[in-house]
Amino acid sequence: MLKKSSILLDKYPCISVFISGLLAKLCFCKGSTIPAIIFPMFYILLSALRKCKNPFSLGFVFGCGYFGSTLFWVAEAFKCVGLGAYGYLAVLVLVIYLSIFPAVTCFLSTKLAKTKTDLLIIFPVFWTLCEYVRGWLFTGFPWNLIGYAAYGGLYFTQIADIFGVYGVSFFFLLSSCLITNKKTILHGIVVFFAISSYGIYKIELYDGYIIPDQTDNISIIQPSIPQEDKMNPKKIRECLAKHVEISDFDSDGKRLIIWPEAAVGFPLDAQNEIGHLLINKDDVFVITGTDRFTRGRELFNSLKVIGKKSEVLQVYDKRHLLPFGEFIPEWLLDLGLRKVVPGIINYLPGKRTRTITLPGFNQFDVIICYEIIFPGEIMDSRDSSWILNITNDSWFKESDGPAQHLRTTCFRAIEEGRSIARCANNGISCIIDCNGRIVKFLKTNDIGKIDHMMPMKYQNTIFSRYNNGMILSILLITLLAVMINSRRRNPSDQ
Repeated sequence: MLKKSSILLDKYPCISVFISGLLAKLCFCKGSTIPAIIFPMFYILLSALRKCKNPFSLGFVFGCGYFGSTLFWVAEAFKCVGLGAYGYLAVLVLVIYLSIFPAVTCFLSTKLAKTKTDLLIIFPVFWTLCEYVRGWLFTGFPWNLIGYAAYGGLYFTQIADIFGVYGVSFFFLLSSCLITNKKTILHGIVVFFAISSYGIYKIELYDGYIIPDQTDNISIIQPSIPQEDKMNPKKIRECLAKHVEISDFDSDGKRLIIWPEAAVGFPLDAQNEIGHLLINKDDVFVITGTDRFTRGRELFNSLKVIGKKSEVLQVYDKRHLLPFGEFIPEWLLDLGLRKVVPGIINYLPGKRTRTITLPGFNQFDVIICYEIIFPGEIMDSRDSSWILNITNDSWFKESDGPAQHLRTTCFRAIEEGRSIARCANNGISCIIDCNGRIVKFLKTNDIGKIDHMMPMKYQNTIFSRYNNGMILSILLITLLAVMINSRRRNPSDQ
């Protein structure tokens, strides 16, 4: 069998590598994922790299399979606005751009590696560095990092509270690469179990958490309204009524009622109606996503905290906007291109604090939708005891998108050491503890609410203090060590 695989790899390296990239679908699909598929994926790629004369093209082909199989669902958003097949063209452009990063990884790795062992160590370094670069270049797109594929092994992912998801990517890929070679297989197993042992200790034995009083009663509302209905002006009242019905405003007691991103499409009228519902309630607040226009006709994707008498107590404006979804460069607007989201006006990035302080409730930080995918950018105050994430995944229907989005949210909980309440219009609403475990949830297309007491136990993590500085230091030290060792090695060992 191995002989046949080797012959196929020798004859058709690009086809073999492309197919191996397609296997990434099994790591990032909704439902049960298979993290172990990473081993054969990169075994094929590394085997091909050792024989190929054009590593850049080989890495590019691998990237096309990797990103093509895991991001095709993005086209669903274009279907919602009637662009149909043009969505797949947009996905193709996105995949071509993202595939440059694996191509650069393969090129640099093969150029600097002097031996097979060097390649097995340098490759994970450059892969992780390229993931980090694509996380900020051109506003950034750190989606489906290799580290997210490790979520199926919860113990392994706990190292994210020190090194972040990029650290999980590096150590997961390093152990996978080392295991592909007979000479280094033991080293790979040691790395894997060392990282997993930290997770076992943290989840099963560690007792250093802060356990606050659970005094904040929250109700997460998931109406599961189809995106087509949300964009229909004739159904605005109907959509609002659905949120109100699920919220159960007649129940007594102190409570935060949380509605998802873009829950209301007409901010002023909705604000007044919500205020009337709260007219006699001093200790009940509604947190809702909504568009916000200023007097200067500036547009923001916002979160509002509304109290009785329609009083807006706090506002947060989304800072990290989705390119082509929420804004598009002016010169492209002049060429006739438009946003996916209805309307020709660009949203503007906000500058307000994420931190919400309400009388009688613990302080918490808020984050809107797409912003959650950026490690180290989701909290303004370390004094906040939990995080609220509102989103609208109805654009992506029953595709892999909502599940992939949820996985990134779970990693932010581990990194920051805070539990997260996630409220989605449609997608997956849930409560996530500070170890990234989902405590309660509503599935895609479920209609209902989650009642829960916050905050849950939390911790102050090393990652929250040093951000990505820890893993970047590890990567540079590893790269320098391999290169120095390579210079000292005898020519006969090359």
